[in-house]
Amino acid sequence: MKTSASGYAVNVSRYALLIVLAAAVIYPIIWVILGSLKSEESFYTNPWGLPDQFHWEVYNVIFTQFHLQVNVWNSFYISAVSTLVVILFSAMAAYGMIRLKWKGSKAVLGLILLGIMIPVHSTLIPIYLDLQSYNKWIDPRILLMLPYAAFGIPTSVLILTGYYATISRDMEEAAVIDGSSLIGCFFRIILPISMPAIATVAILSFIHSWNELLYALIFLKKTASQTLPVALLQFMGFYSTDWAQVLAAITVGMVPGILIYMILQNYIVQGITAGAVKG
Repeated sequence: MKTSASGYAVNVSRYALLIVLAAAVIYPIIWVILGSLKSEESFYTNPWGLPDQFHWEVYNVIFTQFHLQVNVWNSFYISAVSTLVVILFSAMAAYGMIRLKWKGSKAVLGLILLGIMIPVHSTLIPIYLDLQSYNKWIDPRILLMLPYAAFGIPTSVLILTGYYATISRDMEEAAVIDGSSLIGCFFRIILPISMPAIATVAILSFIHSWNELLYALIFLKKTASQTLPVALLQFMGFYSTDWAQVLAAITVGMVPGILIYMILQNYIVQGITAGAVKG
């Protein structure tokens, strides 16, 4: 009976902690959404309470007057393409260094992983000076993808090499015996098996590119090519700020990241292995 009571207390404590942590994460999101629906007077007089009246027209304002949909598309375009580049190159690099045996693979892996130690924004000035001459004939959004992908690859390689090391070689050996090439093994066997790790890489890379501000602020000069974090700056006035518009724009910016995470996190939770045997 004592064991049962102690176990019950542990479960209650565990769920209470989880509820507190969930509330700490969810409450700011709810506050931002409700704050975007308040009038300016209501926001300043009752910032923590519910809106007296829901002002949905603020979303019409940010899309019609500020054309926020253009910035949302730019953010999605840059984040999606840079994420695909990160997944492709990091997956191939991790496969070549972990699944293939060749001299110097560990040294090359260590060299790539050194990129994790480099602060991202410490390289802003030299990278911008190197790439600014290409602005005349290359879309600046494409130029921005290069540092995003470059700094996303080291962490992604670290995640994928750790995952590849746990995969049994039995299916690869069987595929080679059946006449499959190394490229065929990679795309037909390794990639489907490694979907949980690739989903993790995709989430980290997409969220980083979506939320990054400083590189986008320097690289993207034209309003038509600016990302959402840069566009948020236009809502901040020198003398006053309409916080309902700011929070509405932030709410719009939160939606894609949350949706991407909700879609891809299923792969991590379920641990899809496509029938592979891990060793």
